Amino acid sequence: MKKIMLILSGLVILTLGVVLLTLNESEITKIDVETLQNRLENEEITLLDVREVEEYEGGHIGGAVNAPLSSLNETELPYPKDEPIYVICRSGNRSAQAAQLLNERGYTEIYDVSGGMIAWEQQ
Repeated sequence: MKKIMLILSGLVILTLGVVLLTLNESEITKIDVETLQNRLENEEITLLDVREVEEYEGGHIGGAVNAPLSSLNETELPYPKDEPIYVICRSGNRSAQAAQLLNERGYTEIYDVSGGMIAWEQQ
């Protein structure tokens, strides 16, 4: 009986430790282009366009800042890590990679725009 109680106690402590560790992790939230449109219209947001310069210059969302994924590793962004940051690319693949990189750098509120500019242009 003592062994069972000891094992159960250990499992409870381990579970609490995992829960506490995951509470402090930042979160990446997927949003659709309609939600992005609404936020652009009603809030002042930081929107990173992680496409390459040529793609960005070919057309982008007003107010978006170009921060190509290919150079994002070497770039120190001037944004507070505890404020929302939105990430978009062409289709959603690079923005997911950029969001993960931002997460690893300590940004705590990241929004990845599903479907990217393809979805934006179709709305």
